[in-house]
This record gives sequence, C-alpha cells and structure tokens, in this order.
Amino acid sequence: MSQKVNLPKQGLGKMGVLSKLDEALTKEPDVLRGNMSCYAMKGTEDMVDVVSQAYQKYFFLNGVARRFFPGLQDLEADVTGMASNILSGGADGIVANITSGGTESIFCALHAAREWAKETKPHIKEPEIVAPYSIHATFSKGCQYLGIKIVRVPVRDDWRADAVAIEAAISPNTIMIAGSAPSWPYGVIDNMDELAEVSKKHDLWLHVDACVGGYLSPFVSKLGIDLPKWDFSVDGVHSISADLHKYGYAAKGISTIAWRSEELQKYHFVSPTDWPCSPYITQAFTGSRPASAVAAAWAALSYLGEDGYIAYADRAMKAKARLIEGLNKIEGIEPIDTDLLIVVYGAKDIRVEQIVGGLSEKGWTSGGVMDPPLAHLVLDPLSEDVVDIYLEDLRAVVDSIRAGEASAEGTLSYAD
Repeated sequence: MSQKVNLPKQGLGKMGVLSKLDEALTKEPDVLRGNMSCYAMKGTEDMVDVVSQAYQKYFFLNGVARRFFPGLQDLEADVTGMASNILSGGADGIVANITSGGTESIFCALHAAREWAKETKPHIKEPEIVAPYSIHATFSKGCQYLGIKIVRVPVRDDWRADAVAIEAAISPNTIMIAGSAPSWPYGVIDNMDELAEVSKKHDLWLHVDACVGGYLSPFVSKLGIDLPKWDFSVDGVHSISADLHKYGYAAKGISTIAWRSEELQKYHFVSPTDWPCSPYITQAFTGSRPASAVAAAWAALSYLGEDGYIAYADRAMKAKARLIEGLNKIEGIEPIDTDLLIVVYGAKDIRVEQIVGGLSEKGWTSGGVMDPPLAHLVLDPLSEDVVDIYLEDLRAVVDSIRAGEASAEGTLSYAD
C-alpha cells in the first residue's frame, strides 16, 4: 500500500530539490556493478553525453501532437526507417512504429494479430496463442488485457522453443504462435525457421520477441558470429518487437514494433472518430509520449552508426567470453550456453538464491531465473571493465557459502 505524503507547503527551491535527488541517488547501486545487470545498456560516457543532450533538447514536446512539429516528424521517420532496415534481414517493405517499451510493443503485436484474425478467421470467438514456456511474462499480461488465452509449451533440452510441441498444442482457436530472440530467462534464440514452418502450415500469425536482441543480433552477425535466423529474412514472420532502449542504447523508454508490410500494419492502428474532434490516431497504444525519447533514440542511432554498433557488439561479446571462461573455472558453477549477452548459470552443490543474496550484499543488482534456479546477468560494452571484479566477488561468495558463512538467501526476482 502506498503511503500518504503531503505536498510541501512551500517549494524546496532548486538547490533543495537537487539535494534531495542527490540523496536518493546515494541509495542506488554503484555505477560499476550496475553495468552487469538489466539496468545497464547505456554505452560509454561519450555516448551517454550525446543521448542526454538530445533528450534535453526535446524535453517538453509531446509526441502525440507531432503534426505541429515537423522537425520531430523527420526524426521519427528516421528512427522508424533505420529500425525497419536493421530488423529487415534484407526483406523489402518492412515498416515500424514507435512504442514506449517492450511491453507496449508486444501488446501491439497481440492486438494486431487479434484484429487480423477477426477478418481472416471470423469463426474464432475465443482466440488463443501458443508460445514456449520461456516467452516473456508480458505476453500473459497482454493476453489478459486483450481477452486472449495463452498456452505455454515446455521448451526443449537446449532451452529453445519446441516446434513439434507447439504444433501439437495448436487448437481451432489458435491465431498466433510466438518465439524469442533471445528469451529473457535462458538467453537463447528460438528456432524461428521451424516455428515459421508451423505458422505457414496452419495460417497463423508469427511474432518474434526480439526486445533484448533486436538491435544487437544484426551487429553480432556482422562480426562473423553464427546466430540462428530470427528476423524478417525468415519467411513467415509477421511482426517483431525490439527495444531501442536496450542495445540501441537510447534513453528509456522507447521500443519499436515492426511489421512485414503495411498490409499487416493496418491491423495495428485504431482511429476513433466517435467524438467531437478529429480521428485520434497515435503511433501505438499510448497517447501523450515524450518526444525526447525519439530525439534520444535518433541521437544514439546517428552517433554510433553501423560501425559503432559493431564495435560495441564486439566489446560486449569479448567481455562475455572472458566471463564464461572465468565462470567455468569456479568449482560447481555451471553456465548455460547462450547466444548473445544474457548470461545465466546454475550451481551443483549451492543454492543459487544464496549466491544471488551474497552478490547483492556486495552491490550487484543481481536477479535470476526461478525454473530452474539460475543466476542471471545482462552485459553491455562497459561490462569489460567489471568482469574481473564480478568473478572475484563471485568466488568470495561461493567460498563463504561453502564455509557455512553465507547470510540470508536473496531473491531471484528482478521486480517487486
């Protein structure tokens, strides 16, 4: 329950306000250890400076009223254009919309699939989607809002989607199947080519949740690292969600929902006309939205360019390789083989909750996976500076647990 807080009778003034904010910041995780968590993904200091200044320049503008701001329209067109190209996999005709984050992007995909099914499968009155157990919780959330049933199917031994099991779970009410690139819990890219064959066979919408990897995978591939195909180069993919505020290194919060064609994108838009004003057409579900997020995303994409994103990917993947090498040298620690920059590991003879608790006491913003219990890390280019520190702290935590000196267990949850 939220506490009751009275509005100050007199304002605190500029210095009073800034002082209180500085005080609040002292309670947050230190920057160094924060670079090994889902709260990082901000790039180097020069990048942060450019993005911050870009955000400030458009601070008070409202993206819902963009027809009044031709400069903002140009920036937004650039962002959606670059996003469409990055996610296209070489396919033509890709279009995209800007959203506030992965949750909204996935919501938009679910909504579009539902509207598409109303037209193409009018006999379905109780729509369902089928997805691997590893699909993000936002799918369950969106389905609840939209009146769609979600059927989760166990994953294979390699933690990837089981296309055979997914096909077996399809019912006469199924409208969509979905996969991840990569999944948040296990860090692996689902076998999207197999899922695409299933979707085409049964005439189903196929969505790819690339919120984590959408603006990373294309540049990792350019390093010559082999990854499973997941983008619009896979025939059968209808839509892709991808977060610019993750490995696009934009300021929070901005994401994209991309469509294979304008023909599919039309199922996304809702244009109410039953009120006194003009049709209310917005980029996504939200109405008012910060124009500053668009400006910051444009700045990030334009500042780094293709070469910059490839360099970032190279640094981060090398940091991951060093981390995995170190994890394998710690007795009992068992990292899972992942595709990109999510790192997860279990332990043979120690409770993972104890490891996460010990790391949290040392200042790491650690979370994990509950089924099975796994520690969970998300890396970015700055992680190269903290890999050795993390491994040193982890060894100390493991040693203290084995010596019977561990404190209370931590939580594997990232959220409250």
